Amino acid sequence: MLSGSVVTVVGDGIGRTQSGGSGSTDLGRWQRLSIGSEIVGGALVALSGLALFSVLNEREFELLAPFAVAGFFLLVFGLWAYHERQQDWFGRPSRVSFWAMSLGTVVAAISLPIAEYGPGVAFVGFLLGLLVAMLGALGFGVAMLRADAGPRAAAWLLILALPVGVPLTIAFTTYVMGEGADPWGGPMAFYGLAWILLGTHLRRTVGGAA
Repeated sequence: MLSGSVVTVVGDGIGRTQSGGSGSTDLGRWQRLSIGSEIVGGALVALSGLALFSVLNEREFELLAPFAVAGFFLLVFGLWAYHERQQDWFGRPSRVSFWAMSLGTVVAAISLPIAEYGPGVAFVGFLLGLLVAMLGALGFGVAMLRADAGPRAAAWLLILALPVGVPLTIAFTTYVMGEGADPWGGPMAFYGLAWILLGTHLRRTVGGAA
């Protein structure tokens, strides 16, 4: 794809060409992998969240859990490429929101497999991590709109993940499925969809600059 040079995209997609070297090539490869994991991880988290709308029984939840675990870990890796490529437009509020969102995602990614395959009390850590991630996502989505950075649909999904995702899950499972269920399916679905859009946009930006 690149011959003799490596194009590094900085912040808002402005290309900067450097002479080819194995270190730069390796960095570009890792960033492309990170962007891919952002998209796949977002898809797995979104699908896991949507599955929770069906009011899963314990056995079904056990079958779903590995996909959710994989999705959150892939998102953790995907956050790195997003930060590396987009940090130039970050102001103080967006930077704080991004790191809160990242911290919450990391905590959720670590806590979920522990809760599933070890002490169940670790699920409290997952919920706290998810809450912090959603609060950070809300602030980061607002910052994206103010900076006109990235797809607006992704920004709105981040903003609405918590305030709309929770009541939507409760209302749907209670009045449509006839049985109230855990309310984090909606936030996970919104959050995962947002990262599919962000990753796809970032991949197009990188590809266009390359």
